[in-house]
Amino acid sequence: MIRVGLVGCGTIGSRLALTIAKRYRKQAKLVAVYDTKPDAAAALQKQISPRPSLSSVPDLIRSCDLVIEAASAQAAGPLAAQTLRQGRSILVLSVGGLLMDQTWQTASRRSSGRVHVPSGALAGLDGVRALAVSGVRKAVLRTSKPPAALASAPYVRDRRISLKGLSRPKVIFRGSAKDVVRAFPQNTNVAASLTLASGLPASRVRVEVVADPGLSRNTHVFEVEGKAGKISCRIESEPSANPKTSELAILSAEALLERLLVGNAVGS
Repeated sequence: MIRVGLVGCGTIGSRLALTIAKRYRKQAKLVAVYDTKPDAAAALQKQISPRPSLSSVPDLIRSCDLVIEAASAQAAGPLAAQTLRQGRSILVLSVGGLLMDQTWQTASRRSSGRVHVPSGALAGLDGVRALAVSGVRKAVLRTSKPPAALASAPYVRDRRISLKGLSRPKVIFRGSAKDVVRAFPQNTNVAASLTLASGLPASRVRVEVVADPGLSRNTHVFEVEGKAGKISCRIESEPSANPKTSELAILSAEALLERLLVGNAVGS
């Protein structure tokens, strides 16, 4: 029985918690939950049987085999490092946070725990990882979303970029993956996932973010070129209940959970 702890009890975290409780009750048990908003953790606790404990982060890590991070990009990197130092494994949903704070990389080299990253809203990352074995020269990503999904991003707010009344696509950001995860922490986990798969420094992965009023689906197009060949891929995903997150991103986390829990691959 794999003991699971959840950090972040919002829409996505709660959905994964209920998936564990209903679908994988023979393989895993949700033993602890934490959220910076205690009411959110308490509300989720009442939906799970047997009820997980309401825990501090340090106690949660100590009590489980696998931590699920569904909190924020700011929390992801430090939480991954803390989890690894305790010899536990972590499934990270806020993948951009792994580029913002990379202390987890040092911790991972000394830990028996592992960092597990779902493919999120991108397909084809297995091919990108294969290219990375012999070396990647270039990785480019163009991510397009409806304006409403981007309006609250720090980059848009700070620069007072108006996305109301757009009649055609508008490129609102061009830069590196290193910069985009800070500018759009809730929108660009795809940039971080592509970066980690490519093996390139985040400063060398080029990203465009587009507000497109004609879209109903979040759309990502990437191209990766290496010594062994080139991969191009286009993905269109329906938004989830949270318009900032693709439904495909949540489903990919559920698919990874099945591999980890049913295949008992938490530490691999």
